[in-house]
Amino acid sequence: MKKDFFSNKDVVSLKNYYLNNKVLINNFKEFLLNSNDALIKLVNGVYIYINIEKAFVMLYGDNKNIINSNEELCILTFDEFKKLFYNDDFEKLIDALSNASINLEVKIRNYKSKDLWIKIKGENIKDEKGQIVGFIGCLNDITREKKLEVELERLVSYDELTGLNNKKNFKRIINEEIRNHIRLKKRGAFIMINLDNFKFINDSCGHEAGDLYLIEFSNKLKKLVRDEKYACRFSVDEFIVFLPYINSIEEINDFTRKIMSLFENSYIISDKNIYTTTSIGVSLFPDDGQSFESLLKSADSALYKAKTNGKNQKQMFNDKISEEINRIYLIHKGLRNALEKNEMYVVFQPKIKLHNNEVDGFEALLRWNSREIGFISPGEFIPISESTRLIIPIGKFVLREVFSKIRYLLDEGYDNFKIAVNLSEIQLRDGGLVSYFNSLVKEYNVPPKYIELEITESMLMKSVDNNIECLMELKRLGASIALDDFGTGYSSLNHLTKLPIDVLKIDRSFLIDMKKNNKSKYIIENIIELSHKLNITVVAEGVEEEEQVEYLKSINCDKVQGYYYSKPQEFDNIINMLSKKGI
Repeated sequence: MKKDFFSNKDVVSLKNYYLNNKVLINNFKEFLLNSNDALIKLVNGVYIYINIEKAFVMLYGDNKNIINSNEELCILTFDEFKKLFYNDDFEKLIDALSNASINLEVKIRNYKSKDLWIKIKGENIKDEKGQIVGFIGCLNDITREKKLEVELERLVSYDELTGLNNKKNFKRIINEEIRNHIRLKKRGAFIMINLDNFKFINDSCGHEAGDLYLIEFSNKLKKLVRDEKYACRFSVDEFIVFLPYINSIEEINDFTRKIMSLFENSYIISDKNIYTTTSIGVSLFPDDGQSFESLLKSADSALYKAKTNGKNQKQMFNDKISEEINRIYLIHKGLRNALEKNEMYVVFQPKIKLHNNEVDGFEALLRWNSREIGFISPGEFIPISESTRLIIPIGKFVLREVFSKIRYLLDEGYDNFKIAVNLSEIQLRDGGLVSYFNSLVKEYNVPPKYIELEITESMLMKSVDNNIECLMELKRLGASIALDDFGTGYSSLNHLTKLPIDVLKIDRSFLIDMKKNNKSKYIIENIIELSHKLNITVVAEGVEEEEQVEYLKSINCDKVQGYYYSKPQEFDNIINMLSKKGI
């Protein structure tokens, strides 16, 4: 069929003839009612008849709601009919008329300039030669259904709070972009953005303020991206942007600098100045992945590296990060059954009283020798065990080991000692530490005075009130409390007066630095003097040289521990380091 059959034709006289011929109109209505009764009842809209040969369109029914005409029967020229349609949708109708049947949804603008969605459904009319000469069917107003469909699409495809793509819709868009990039042999950048410490905003200012913060950041992000379809809210505080068709790394650097600049000033939310930073991980297509999932994995790995390096920075993915992440995955996997496999054990490093060089206790230190990976340092597996909360069962294992060893020493007649155990902030926050500690006291019949619990400043300050209360309960049971790594956390001397501290441990970094820096010496001397006035015992960690020992003696440090005296030892090797009471 030719697409120009709706071209201008002199049909005005023909139209007037039909409109003025009441007999013809009545006969037409009677024909519709008698011959197409079932169809008319089914239409509930407008009956449409297109006559290609005579170049007119006849609409019968609810024309008021469709084209805003008061006439029940309207006869339009092709030009008049065409003006109701948007160009693209009119082309769809012309194409559809070549088919045997039509089921088409198009957008029109009626005589009052109101946009409507209509469904055109019906069949073509052919002459005896098989040529299409017309169309007969119905029009229905589906505007309401379309609005509901659009709203449903919005709910399904977009984040309700920010209006950005949700994860599912973004994945569909990026998969299409990946196909285009492959076809055009172009590069793209997958940029993952995490709002640092966003939980703190929710906790301190409330979730409503947190939502307002996310909305404001999202609005700024929309202005930075080339097209909003390339941005996504991936999770609560994570966003993803795809930079298409990049030609240089500088384009990525320029964009990420703009992202970082959004956090240079505070956000004013509910009359409060809120400051935060962002960490960014970047992966490249096709270098770091050729699918949505692989690009996401690489960008997430880079983001993890940025956060572990201190946050507030951008990190590009590379092979070294991949190796690190794979090792973290292996450690994470191995931790889940390390206790069941008996791969973890506790060693003990002695603490020495400087005034007489006697051992008066030990620090219990956890070790892990994996059958699959080999020996793994605590610096590697402790942070992972904390992030996965596996530190809870692991911490219970260490406490049980320490209690059992204390019971053994007491049974052997040793009495002048304490064993120190490092606690995680996760254990303090868990809520079950005090009851478990108390259960071990009863099970092993061990007085808590033989236990020293070590915590760090930075760990303690994460949930001050709760953690202090937990420590106070443990102290009331009889355990002593040591503040570990003093000088590397918040370093507030005020903490010494407010926290239930019995022992203060000076970090080894001060001892290393004091050879070159007299300030470190002055700090150590003043820490010891102040601690003694507060009735706090001082222990220096990481002592490795005789010069350090002599200096610490001269300034009245109470105890030391370090390789100068002994490395951490298995329990059987430390028993004889203690002297029995009265001997």
